[in-house]
Amino acid sequence: MAQARRITIRELLAAQGDAAKIRLLTGEAGLDRYIDHPRIQKPSLAFAGFLENLSDYRLQVIGKTELNYLATRTAEEQKRVVNEVFDLRLAGVVITRNQNPPDIILEAARRTDTPLLISEFPSSTFMTNMMLYLSHRLAPVVYQHGVYMDIFGLGVLITGSSGIGKSEVGLELISRGSRLIADDMVEFSRKSPTAIVGRSPDTLRYHMEIRGLGILNIRDLYGAAAITDAKRLSLVVELVPWDQVAAEDRVLGEDSETEILEVRIARVPIPIRTGRSLAILIEVAARNQLLKQRGIHSGEAFVQSLQDRIQRGG
Repeated sequence: MAQARRITIRELLAAQGDAAKIRLLTGEAGLDRYIDHPRIQKPSLAFAGFLENLSDYRLQVIGKTELNYLATRTAEEQKRVVNEVFDLRLAGVVITRNQNPPDIILEAARRTDTPLLISEFPSSTFMTNMMLYLSHRLAPVVYQHGVYMDIFGLGVLITGSSGIGKSEVGLELISRGSRLIADDMVEFSRKSPTAIVGRSPDTLRYHMEIRGLGILNIRDLYGAAAITDAKRLSLVVELVPWDQVAAEDRVLGEDSETEILEVRIARVPIPIRTGRSLAILIEVAARNQLLKQRGIHSGEAFVQSLQDRIQRGG
């Protein structure tokens, strides 16, 4: 199950204070309120009295248009609508273009401990940059057991039951020139509707556990060229016992897929048996996936050729 992600306003200020040119005006007591959605809102309709779709877990941006609209309302109306908005206990509010907020907004932020920030950027620039940052920071995440490798530039996840030899084959792949991304536990996040990126949790990065050898630091053993931090997932290779694969599947190797974070990923089951070089087979699977991405399907072409010969009578 994907884990929900969030970021507090305190963390946002620390990470993006300089890049987004934002600073805190008031509401320090509310800095631990959090955002859980990358989409940013502008409370234009809320200032007109329609509060129904205003989310207290999204960052709110008040720009020149909103302030100009407020100025057209009477002092009593301004106070009422501003108080109604800030009474929602918003995660945070940003004033753009370095505009000085009216006293009623400052007072409402102080009263409700709502973080009120100001940015030098115009609203459009601030929102574009911030949504790009939040879409990566708040991307859905799931953790998967396996060994994650960069093989010929492809992100390849090697899975299988415990003790089947995933880490050992990963170590052999490293000795053949592939690069380790993660061993045992892989963190996957969805960066776009069709892209899954995998990386290692910080505590496990660059390390592998090999039965009989213990914990190995791959960067120390093989150098920086043997590791990489992240890669887009392109292929899942599942190591399965020989007797669990049907004979026709072993020969034809029909295409299959698996789903991670609602994204379909190509899957190849590889039967294991004494004497088979799994590292070579996985390398070939990666090369074959590269061909498929270029529109070349060797198995389909072979079957089609056989069918053509049969139809022609040999």
